[in-house]
Amino acid sequence: MHPDPALLTASLAVGLGILAQLLAHRYRLPALVLLLVFGVLAGPGVLGLLRPAALGGGLFLLVKLAVAIVLFEGALALRLEDVRGALYEVRRLVTLGAAVTWLGAGLAAWGLGGLSPPVAALFGALVVVTGPTVVQPMLKRILVPRRLKAVLEAEAILIDPIGAILAVAVYEAILPGGGSPAQAALAYLARLAVGGAAGLFFGLLVSWLLRQPRWVALELRNLVALAGVFLAFGLADAVLTESGIMAAVVMGLVVQRRAIPEEHRLRRFKEQLTLLAISLLFVLLAAALPLDTLAAALGPGVLVALALVLVVRPLAVAASLAGSGLPLRERLFVAALAPRGIVAASVASLFALTLPQEGARLLALVFLTIFLTVTLAGFGAPVLARLLGLAEAAGRRVVIVGAGGVGRTVARLLVQHGRPVALVDRNLPHVRAARREKLFAVAGDALDEDVLEAAGADEAGTLLAVTPNPEVNLLVAQIGREVFGIARVHPALEEAGAPEEIARQAGAEPAFGRPLDLEDWDHALARRRARVFEWTVPEGFPEAPVGALALPEGLLPLVRGKGEGVEVVHAGQTWAPGERIYWASRLAQREAEAALAGLLAAPA
Repeated sequence: MHPDPALLTASLAVGLGILAQLLAHRYRLPALVLLLVFGVLAGPGVLGLLRPAALGGGLFLLVKLAVAIVLFEGALALRLEDVRGALYEVRRLVTLGAAVTWLGAGLAAWGLGGLSPPVAALFGALVVVTGPTVVQPMLKRILVPRRLKAVLEAEAILIDPIGAILAVAVYEAILPGGGSPAQAALAYLARLAVGGAAGLFFGLLVSWLLRQPRWVALELRNLVALAGVFLAFGLADAVLTESGIMAAVVMGLVVQRRAIPEEHRLRRFKEQLTLLAISLLFVLLAAALPLDTLAAALGPGVLVALALVLVVRPLAVAASLAGSGLPLRERLFVAALAPRGIVAASVASLFALTLPQEGARLLALVFLTIFLTVTLAGFGAPVLARLLGLAEAAGRRVVIVGAGGVGRTVARLLVQHGRPVALVDRNLPHVRAARREKLFAVAGDALDEDVLEAAGADEAGTLLAVTPNPEVNLLVAQIGREVFGIARVHPALEEAGAPEEIARQAGAEPAFGRPLDLEDWDHALARRRARVFEWTVPEGFPEAPVGALALPEGLLPLVRGKGEGVEVVHAGQTWAPGERIYWASRLAQREAEAALAGLLAAPA
């Protein structure tokens, strides 16, 4: 028996795609760039390992199903509460910005890319989209301010159905015998309406089912949601082609709005499916590119992509964000970040088959645009964020569980030095006290993973657990480490010995360097019976972990300042001369100074 070329192609594509993801993670490279390179190299034009033609119509079925998963996952991950604070910017970017991009990209494709005016207009519609599959992973690495992130993520998610359906309308208008512009406009609105209705219906249905444990067992929840996505996408597409794109986005927004139980587990499942779909499809689509057409379009493609990045995108953002409250440096960052993703590639691949004269060149220009915009954004965005002072301003989010006196004091110190902080507490008076101090606070039980996610634990670099219950602190630290992958977790403990060992086995370092009576310190700081002061570490200070120092009674080290940054004090820290330590003190000033002078002796 001869090997099945379709099975071999699909298997190799999955392997190459995951290899590209591993290399991208290891060397901090844009994964999409490696996926495209691997696809071209493994395709028929170079090594001949992959033969996408063997999949026949199955390739485009895979493309459609993958797009459904990608867009649903992106909409599910979008924080609507953040988008509400950036509604003006998002609305303008997906309307006025889309129109400017369509016009500018079409002119660039006609004047620089050598496409005929009708096909250039189609190219402009195709590259209106940006893409959450590129923007969201990028923003996880860069960590810009929350409102700016909401603008970029919301634009990337909402512009995909708008741009893709616009491309379909343009495509139908330029075909021989196509309808009039008025008919195309009506078909555009009809696709948005059909997709929106399908997404709303299945979103409500799936949300209801996921809240019925008698109907849907825990192990079936993810599959029920996946089936709902495919049904919404497929049925909408059966009514009007390409309306399924809108259905997937609307369904994702509805499901997250309905607050289903353990939504974070659904998100994790969809993230993994999205990663697999992107890895498979970008390799296959890149392998399907005719290499000679790609080579011939290289020069014009580079010029078109540069025009999009350097001229069209800045103009679109300038027009859209006129009158916005975003600072200038954040607008500049938005103007520099517009990589194209899977929706542009998949829709262009479908069109290329039915445009025999210019279809291959159109596809080559789209893929070159994707490759160059992703490469420029992937390598340039972190540098630009640092130059504009955005990455440093954002810092790494700190989630503090426990909004009593200690938690609020640490939060104030961190916020004063530019660290974003979220407090979590089920004690409503504590939450209200934090909000009166203009601190971001979430009411709820931190042992509930959904509550931690609402506080931004999925973006956090540090978790501090300072509830009066040390067992809860240990459990929260374990959840933060194992579920959310938070690198630095610090539970406050009441006893040395076994609790400290348990904490370290869970990958945590005890907070503040020693056990403490947290309830006592909470009352002291909340009722202003303790003060906070700054102390600079002197020369000759012992080079030993904080947990090994004989810290004075009546003093509690809360936060360390090192250069421009600050972080929570923990037992594994070693303080260097010149660093700033912020202490809580119940001692008189002279007593505190004498106690700190005693630290210059050898550690206990």
